[in-house]
Amino acid sequence: MACYVDTVRSYPGKGLRYTEFCHLLADTREELHEMGEALGIPRRFFQDHPWRWHHDLPEHLRARAVELGAREVTLQEVGQLLRRRRAALNQDEPVA
Repeated sequence: MACYVDTVRSYPGKGLRYTEFCHLLADTREELHEMGEALGIPRRFFQDHPWRWHHDLPEHLRARAVELGAREVTLQEVGQLLRRRRAALNQDEPVA
């Protein structure tokens, strides 16, 4: 499974149950959903977007994701992954 977790950041004052999150990403949506299921994350929390799809992962689940094979990445590596996704998506768009 090619999944990734980035750095934990604080999101105080958002009215959420947890305030410390990182992002859980993957090379494919299938891999992301498999990891989310293994971590017990309900699919309804999946943040769908054409190229920025991910799960916000509460800090307490990050270590477990790494145990299950998620690779720890920097914010720069996340940016590279998202740029690749966006470029691949743009290649599939019809030219007007």
